[in-house]
Amino acid sequence: MKYIYNCILLLFISSIAIGQEINVEETLANARQEAEKGNYDKALSLIEPLRTKYPENEDVQTFAGRIYSWKKDYKTAVKVLSPIADRNNPNPEALQALINVYFWTEDYEKCISYCDKYLAIDPKSVEVLKIKATCLEKLNRDQEALDLIEKSAYIDNSTQAFRGIRTLIGRKAKNAVSASYLNISTSDPGQPPFHYGYVEYSHKFSKSAIVGRANIGNIGSETQMMFETDFYQTFSNKSYLYANAGVSTGETIFPVAKAGLEYYFAPQKKFDFSLGARFMHFDADDITLLTGQVAYNAGIYSFAYRPYYDVSNELFSHVLSVQRVNEEKERLIRLELQYGNVPYLYLYNSFTQPLKAYRAGIQYQHRFGDSFFVRPIFLYEYEEYTPGEYRNKFNVQLIVTKRF
Repeated sequence: MKYIYNCILLLFISSIAIGQEINVEETLANARQEAEKGNYDKALSLIEPLRTKYPENEDVQTFAGRIYSWKKDYKTAVKVLSPIADRNNPNPEALQALINVYFWTEDYEKCISYCDKYLAIDPKSVEVLKIKATCLEKLNRDQEALDLIEKSAYIDNSTQAFRGIRTLIGRKAKNAVSASYLNISTSDPGQPPFHYGYVEYSHKFSKSAIVGRANIGNIGSETQMMFETDFYQTFSNKSYLYANAGVSTGETIFPVAKAGLEYYFAPQKKFDFSLGARFMHFDADDITLLTGQVAYNAGIYSFAYRPYYDVSNELFSHVLSVQRVNEEKERLIRLELQYGNVPYLYLYNSFTQPLKAYRAGIQYQHRFGDSFFVRPIFLYEYEEYTPGEYRNKFNVQLIVTKRF
């Protein structure tokens, strides 16, 4: 009889233990569901009793640490995760959770140290390798980041996962050289094409940049040059100021002298604005343009409107554009619709008659490797060249840039 009693008691205790184990799993599942919804306090209210009752359960401890990190209570997250991540045989999940904590808090040195601990266990973890490379880039240890990326290529014979980091490092290049050729042709009626070109060199400082540019233009038998400088100054609120000045060797193809100033600012997250002016001095006339821009940024797309107003001739022109950008590949495609005789021709000559021009243009930028860019541009114009008479005009331009 006593034997039967003990068997029944043992069976009852085993049933309770099994029930408790199932309860742990169910509670963890419910806590995960709440955490996925962003209900972190509710998830913690479910998980904390398990932490107290089963302190040896590392899955429970690790998940609790993750919840605290998602809640941005990083101090508590570190306190919960460190005991099982800092021992001789660290828990990989706890290590990964701590890596995220130190990355989110921008403690990149500690993040790298925990990445190394994790990679000692799993050297092929692309996710952790990517975080470590990102931390190295943030610390401006760019060559170490690039070396890590190259060594990691053996995992899947590709560095695609690290493309964004390579782009960030590439953008830190201080110097760039560019060359451009522009051909302007007409038809119905036609005339000899215009030829324009430039070479430029740019250098970036910590909060500013300067560009030197030599332009050359040829119309018929006449060739002239213009030398100009652009200057960019950034400010702590992420706004920046653009200034331009130039002088030429002639009086017709280019202005005798030119200057410009424009301030760009972003008071709201998705909107950019600018206000500016351009001044061009020709031998027989001076042209002052007022301009500005409003742009709406929607993810990879931006939509912009820019007007130009010719003060002395009282002429308005308008530019509408939509641009799609792939930041990781530094690739863009831009479509433009323009109306008016500003701004395109005013970049080059003193033609100021109030004649109409309708334009549609497209440009594309493609990066080859890490630092070589090609940008073809095509702009079609339906131009009123004399009152009531229209012709076709084709503007074809190619810009190549090397960053170093």
